[in-house]
Amino acid sequence: ASSHGLKQNRLDGLKFDISIFTNLSRDHLDYHRTYKDYFNSKLILFNKLIKKRGMVIYDNDIYYSKILKKICKNKNLKSLTIGKKNSNLIIKKHEYFGNLQIVEFEFNKKKYSFTTNLIGKIQVKNLLFSVLAASRSKIKFNKIIESIKYIKPVEGRLEIIGKIKNNSKVILDYAHTPDALKYTLESIKEQFGQSSISIVFGCGGDRDKDKRSIMGKIANQYCNKIFLTDDNPRYENPKKIRNQIKKKINKSKLVEIASRKKAIRIAIENLSSGDILLVAGKGHEIYQEYKGKKKIFSDKKYILKEINSKNAKLFKNWKANILNEKCNLGLVSKKLKINNASINSKNIKKNDIFFAIKGPKNDGNNYADEAIKKGASLALVNKLGKLNKSKKVQVNNTLKILTDASKDVRKISSAKFISITGSSGKTSLKDLLSFSLNKLAPTTKSTQSFNNKFGVPLSLFNVKKNDKFAVLEAGMDKAGEIDNLTKIIKPDFGIITNISYAHIKNFKNLDGIARAKSEIINNIVEGGKIILNQDDEYFNFLKKIALKKNIHIISFSKKNSLS
Repeated sequence: ASSHGLKQNRLDGLKFDISIFTNLSRDHLDYHRTYKDYFNSKLILFNKLIKKRGMVIYDNDIYYSKILKKICKNKNLKSLTIGKKNSNLIIKKHEYFGNLQIVEFEFNKKKYSFTTNLIGKIQVKNLLFSVLAASRSKIKFNKIIESIKYIKPVEGRLEIIGKIKNNSKVILDYAHTPDALKYTLESIKEQFGQSSISIVFGCGGDRDKDKRSIMGKIANQYCNKIFLTDDNPRYENPKKIRNQIKKKINKSKLVEIASRKKAIRIAIENLSSGDILLVAGKGHEIYQEYKGKKKIFSDKKYILKEINSKNAKLFKNWKANILNEKCNLGLVSKKLKINNASINSKNIKKNDIFFAIKGPKNDGNNYADEAIKKGASLALVNKLGKLNKSKKVQVNNTLKILTDASKDVRKISSAKFISITGSSGKTSLKDLLSFSLNKLAPTTKSTQSFNNKFGVPLSLFNVKKNDKFAVLEAGMDKAGEIDNLTKIIKPDFGIITNISYAHIKNFKNLDGIARAKSEIINNIVEGGKIILNQDDEYFNFLKKIALKKNIHIISFSKKNSLS
């Protein structure tokens, strides 16, 4: 029931059993002019068009819930609410795993759960509104929950289009107002927090001109690259519209391309592994309007065309695509297989990749041929040598390539990353924890004590696509090393086992070791957690740093009460 339709009396004569209030933003202020008129138009559904003793469903966490509660009381209407507390349906847990949202909730003192591939928390809220409405329509509750897994996104609403071999994504959305664009970008950022976000968008002509610079500012806030293009200019000068949008956009981020077709093509061409492109403003529309003339143009169809073109140039293997972006693999077959990576030729198995790293004692370049002979599908080297040139790729710095590639594996992986540091017990804890987690779901761990600048990127690169957990050590000899290593890992969970005298020769005192170990806290992802030993004398020191960084603390103790 749109606010336009309600205000223009287009729904008069109907009486509803159930009315749902979702939210209120500035979507139609060009028509209503004021929030008051916009809101009052929506309230027609609840004040005039609902049956006696009808049912009102709304979000208890929003500002307008108080007004809806009052309407229900005055009109003797029933109500059902959704919220984090003091509601009929209480959301107990919400988390992401790749493209999926996992939700647990409580209703009528019973617990339920579901997964959905819809993007964005607001879509979860909409699902739950629908669940409550369906439950009032005499459909069995368990059947309702079972059906959620079959629900697909509305065409053009946070819709993932196609599939790209390098695990980048193109998302189509019809967001064309500041609130809608902000919500869409926040949803993407929250669910795919490690990804770089690009956007293709413009603004329509002859509509709400004040929103243009606001939308530019929002895009600038959330996006790494902005492809500014035409929407539906209608009778306005499209360049003038673009100029108004880009007032609040950093020049370093901006690529201005009038042709929407060309903007989409170049934006997709520029997608690296794990990146996300949002094509916003038009969604499912199949035309563009210039000076009263509508020409056929579908964002979705053109996105699919460009994805097919991009996929033809990509490798089948996701890690091969990552490597190709770091160092051109040239004529290497697009069917290249990569199982694991190794810097030790003795450990190579079939279809592994060998990184020839020059260490203080041995030069890995001298062992590249041995690695290929043992079955390596590829060797990254500093010098080609005379043999096996078709299976070698020459680069300047193999360790840098490995490290940069491992960062992209982290960006793409849906696993929860756990990083362990401390003066002692790291390896034992890693082995125990990974053994236990592997009983629940696929888990990768650091091999042996691979906890330095070589071992951490190597272990990270070897994380599998279906892993749900990765348990990695981070070791150190001096200050700054934990910071460097955990910047690569970006842990969801950090663990500091203890602070003691290991490596004291490189520090003035234990305080210096504690500060160095605390560097892990700096790189825990937003919403992440740190696990601390409350019996350690540096617990309060570490706790203070974590609280300052707004990191949730979990502690354990033999003798103290738990925090």
